[in-house]
Amino acid sequence: MNNYKQLNNHIIICGYGRNGKQAANNLFEHGKQVVIIEKDRNLIPKFQDKNLQYVIGDATQDDILIEANIKEAKALITSFPEDADNLYVVLTARQINSSLIIVSRASNISSNSKLKKAGANFVVMPDLIGGQHMAKLVAQPDIVEFLDKILLQSKDDVNLEEVSCSNIRNEFINKTIGELKIRNASGANIIGMKTETGNFIFNPSHEVKLSKNDKIFVLGTNHQVIKLIDFLSVKKNV
Repeated sequence: MNNYKQLNNHIIICGYGRNGKQAANNLFEHGKQVVIIEKDRNLIPKFQDKNLQYVIGDATQDDILIEANIKEAKALITSFPEDADNLYVVLTARQINSSLIIVSRASNISSNSKLKKAGANFVVMPDLIGGQHMAKLVAQPDIVEFLDKILLQSKDDVNLEEVSCSNIRNEFINKTIGELKIRNASGANIIGMKTETGNFIFNPSHEVKLSKNDKIFVLGTNHQVIKLIDFLSVKKNV
């Protein structure tokens, strides 16, 4: 059943080529709501077999993005092989939804700045990343394999998650990580954080304090991460 019009806080993927398919599969595996925009009608049976939400049409057209409920979406990934197509999607998407997180593929280095000026939050060059990854496999093979195993695990296994502190309990604000004893409470480990000033802290010490504008990067099983979020968050009245 194609129920994308009722979705909100979902992720739109423009293009179901190699990169778009990988992104969709990974997000779907992690329980994210995904809507795919694709022109090729021959792919409809594949979408239906995998129970994927989809819109058949040209993602560079305003009405197609609106049909995918872009106004209520959390993020958009545009993965077309042509940078011009990605640029047009980014421009259009940013005009429709100013708070949208936009990730764009790029084939040429020169397109990076153009896509960011158009409104992309992140620009990914698959060929460049692939080359860097191969070099790292030669220089630091065990570290790369270890990180790959973390990042490619399913959500039921060990996972690396980003957790916002925006809903942190008032009594926890300005408390140190050591005082909160997060590892003891959840079993998960805080391996990094992004502060309200935009700075990144790797392996934060027990003396680091948390605020509502921080984000923490947590390593743990799905159960441990859920337990950590429940421990930190304000309890909702039922």
